[in-house]
Amino acid sequence: MNDITHGDSSIKSRLLDFFFPNRCPFCGGFISFDRLCCEQCFSEIMWADEYICRRCGKPVRPECDCKAPHSYSLCASAAYYSGNVKDGIYSLKFKNNLNSAIIFGRALRDMLDEMGVLYDIDITVPVPMSPKQQRMRGYNQAEEIAKAIVKGTDIPVRTDLIRRRFSKTAQHDLSRDERHTAAHKNYYTDIHGTPLSGMTVLLADDVLTTGATLNACSELLTALGAECVICAAAATV
Repeated sequence: MNDITHGDSSIKSRLLDFFFPNRCPFCGGFISFDRLCCEQCFSEIMWADEYICRRCGKPVRPECDCKAPHSYSLCASAAYYSGNVKDGIYSLKFKNNLNSAIIFGRALRDMLDEMGVLYDIDITVPVPMSPKQQRMRGYNQAEEIAKAIVKGTDIPVRTDLIRRRFSKTAQHDLSRDERHTAAHKNYYTDIHGTPLSGMTVLLADDVLTTGATLNACSELLTALGAECVICAAAATV
């Protein structure tokens, strides 16, 4: 994936850029309204390579996470969570800069296509935020990544299947075991029956750390009848 143009050259986009100048999500520098990031930052992204496992989504060195039980079948990670990728994720989550969601979403779409599973996907589900968190932020970064992944396909994005309870404690402040306990407590579904019976579901998130969130959400999707859950994360630790 080497196209960093936005794809929107409308008059509306030009006017918005006049009042809200476009910035690179990685370095914060001003960029043309039709660009997603600057050339320098794009060249410095540590993209996923053969040293990221396609089964669990984690780096294989010193050891990937495949020995641990997983409730999902495959996981694609677009990049390593290091260097300017951290800055891109931060600006996506806290600075209202959605450009990196498009950049990583496009990369994930290409990876899933290369893995031969993109067109097996029936629906896409972003890892949810609590209603309070989403009101405060104004959007869900995982949903923005999910939308970018499936753009140009007829794969729908579903945000009504999994819910998240509000928690004052952030996942990154917890130990590995605490993350798994919290994830199973925080995520739930209020859907009854098996509406996903026989479906292949893509579960999208921003950062894969311990896999606790993806496992908890995958279990819920499986309980709703999903035959296969494939995960996609913008970055992996």
